[in-house]
Amino acid sequence: MVDGLDTIVVDLKDAGARFCTYATTLGYMMEAAAGRNIKVVVLDRPNPINGVSVEGPLLDGALHGFTGYLSMPIRHGLTLGELAQVFNAERDIGVELEVVLMEGWRRRLWFDETDLLWVNSSSNVRSVTQATLYPRVDSIENTNLSVRRGMDNPFESVGTP
Repeated sequence: MVDGLDTIVVDLKDAGARFCTYATTLGYMMEAAAGRNIKVVVLDRPNPINGVSVEGPLLDGALHGFTGYLSMPIRHGLTLGELAQVFNAERDIGVELEVVLMEGWRRRLWFDETDLLWVNSSSNVRSVTQATLYPRVDSIENTNLSVRRGMDNPFESVGTP
């Protein structure tokens, strides 16, 4: 599928939480690109829940997988471009990586303070409120509690049968 490519451009909006699968997809793609000498260019975007707050326990190294590419706190405070740089260094991926930096973003800013147009990062993260709640509420999703995925207000309330 990537034969003949010399560069892959990544333009994804991350949710600011360790278990956002876009970040893991980026890590796996970087591994595949490194093995084929394909350059990766990441167009950086704001962390929607600011780049200052870091919260939650580190992921146990034995639990790395699609919802946790690297041991880091649940709320990591990084942009996708910064995550790409961390992944490349910490996992010793060795991909040729270029991060196209943003202009005007400050780490303290929440997305609604950027004057940028909100574009849903997924069908379940449709607002700054849901992005803010996602790192806290989604961590209980593997229990018998529902975080209301597929409903009108995912992560804004929980329930159980």
